[in-house]
Amino acid sequence: MSRRVYVREIYFYLICLVALILFIVSLVTIYDSAINYAKPTTYMIKSGMLLQYKQQYTDLSDTEINKMIDEEIAASVSNERIISLKGLFRGILLIIIAIPLFIFHWKKAQGLWHLNLNNQE
Repeated sequence: MSRRVYVREIYFYLICLVALILFIVSLVTIYDSAINYAKPTTYMIKSGMLLQYKQQYTDLSDTEINKMIDEEIAASVSNERIISLKGLFRGILLIIIAIPLFIFHWKKAQGLWHLNLNNQE
């Protein structure tokens, strides 16, 4: 006699699959955010900005322009770190959601599996 598969049981296994995917996505998010936090990426190049600033601020000295460029680059790096920190928290939150979601639905699915096996005997 074959075992019957119920829609409820399929639902629980599908939610387990979703929880596993959520867990993997959260690990990738944490990994990516941790790397971006440790070594933030900025696309501002001092040499490229120097020519633009010299044309824009003709009344400022080279040291003042360099100071402005350094401050802007530092602000960009700081902004990247803040974004990365938010990504870390997002990844941790996804893990906090995924693990209990998986455990709860896996136990329910396994309970239905064993209930179906016991009913067949």
